[in-house]
Amino acid sequence: MSSISPVRVTGLSGNFDMEGIIEASMIRDKEKVNKAKQDQQIVKWKQEIYRDIIKESKNLYDKYLNGDSPNSITNKKAYSATRITSSDESIIVAKGSAGAEKINYQFAVSQMAEPAKVTIKLNSSDPIVQQFPPNASGASSLNIGGVNIPISEQDTTSTIVSKINSLCADNDIRASYSEMTGELIISRKQTGSSSDIDLKVIGNDSLAGQIASDNGITFTTDASGTKSAVVYGKNLEADVTDDQGRVTHISKEQNSFKIDNIDYNVNSKGSAKLVSVTDTEEATKNMKAFVDDYNALMDKVYGLVTTKKSKDYPPLTDEQKDDMTTEEIEKWEKKAKEGILRNDDELRAFVEDIQSMFFGDADTIIALRKLGISEHENYNKKGQISFNADTFSKALIDDSDKVYKALAGYSSNYDDKGMFEKLKKIVFEYSGSSASKLTKKAGMENSSSASQNVYSKQIAEQERNISRLVEKMNDKEKRLYAKYSALESLLNKYSSQMNYFSQAQGN
Repeated sequence: MSSISPVRVTGLSGNFDMEGIIEASMIRDKEKVNKAKQDQQIVKWKQEIYRDIIKESKNLYDKYLNGDSPNSITNKKAYSATRITSSDESIIVAKGSAGAEKINYQFAVSQMAEPAKVTIKLNSSDPIVQQFPPNASGASSLNIGGVNIPISEQDTTSTIVSKINSLCADNDIRASYSEMTGELIISRKQTGSSSDIDLKVIGNDSLAGQIASDNGITFTTDASGTKSAVVYGKNLEADVTDDQGRVTHISKEQNSFKIDNIDYNVNSKGSAKLVSVTDTEEATKNMKAFVDDYNALMDKVYGLVTTKKSKDYPPLTDEQKDDMTTEEIEKWEKKAKEGILRNDDELRAFVEDIQSMFFGDADTIIALRKLGISEHENYNKKGQISFNADTFSKALIDDSDKVYKALAGYSSNYDDKGMFEKLKKIVFEYSGSSASKLTKKAGMENSSSASQNVYSKQIAEQERNISRLVEKMNDKEKRLYAKYSALESLLNKYSSQMNYFSQAQGN
């Protein structure tokens, strides 16, 4: 054990190492501060890891357990073993959703749904009044849906198109000109028989005659000579013949429609056959993706609670980091984080609750195995699932409704819920809200729980303790400097006196 040498008379002041003495006196105080900072760093790491688990759990929930997600395994459509094929997709295609029955239909489409439309043969470059001279009054106009469109002497097709699109924008009416056909086209956006254009031609009988000829319509003429007509859109018209030879006529205002949980999209007139065929590829692929993501989460959580902590890698102090490269610090901290959540109560309970739900009794194990789902054969893969795609696919083909009820069927009674509905409940209880078990302990970023949780409160208390220790250490250091500065002054004075006596004796 080192000690301070006895004070010697000769060179007394020169042998006094005030900085070294104070630094040695502060060692234990600095160790206390560093220990407090290391303890706080461990809690920060725990919170960071917890939040990663919460985030990954929520991602799993949102992607697979939320019924509205396209990858949901709690929605009935995830267990559909059929798809609908079309003999001619240029005519019609269809896709079934949850609850759709198998079909075998022959579609004969005789009419596509069309908007109300008026066409007028026009030369694009010449003014309209030169092509269709107005009546003797000299002024002419179009009235479309109650909106008056005056035709001036300078108006060509391009200016009339601009006027119509500007003035009729609120009436769901648009205009365009086709250089290919030489036609001005005025139409509604909406298709079907309820779509109409109320058209009036004022002061221009020649233009009215061209419109009547181009569109096969008949104008009525009032006392003022105004020509009026209403043009209607058309419904989709089709005859549907089922596999029993029964024919049903359908009339729809749009070319896309839904009947009996099947979405139909008609692309053109003609005849095509729609047939439901067995296809489990998509459902099986989605289930395998879920199992992979689920197993990755379980593997991570179980690894956290079983990995042993190495005592050789405590959190680094600031002084230690100053002597290391960034890469060295990262490698050290990676090792330092290992095992800090070993046997964590909440994380272990998370894994065990899920494992018990899936494989807690013999009947459940047998039922799941028939669907291609079983407990992982590796004991160290606790909570994880083995998935047999062939068995799952066969079960879907045999009875997809039965598979759905076993895995995702909903019931207000917990025991009667499908397995993934139960999993949904557990995952939500642990990570789904600010009141969930993991969130109460670590909080979620950008939420009300971010600071109101066990770890954040512990970190805040540790921060206050560190501040107290640092303040106490600084106060002690100030006192020591004051004490040893006074001592040094005294020793310097004593040394001067001794030198004086020595010189006097020498004389």
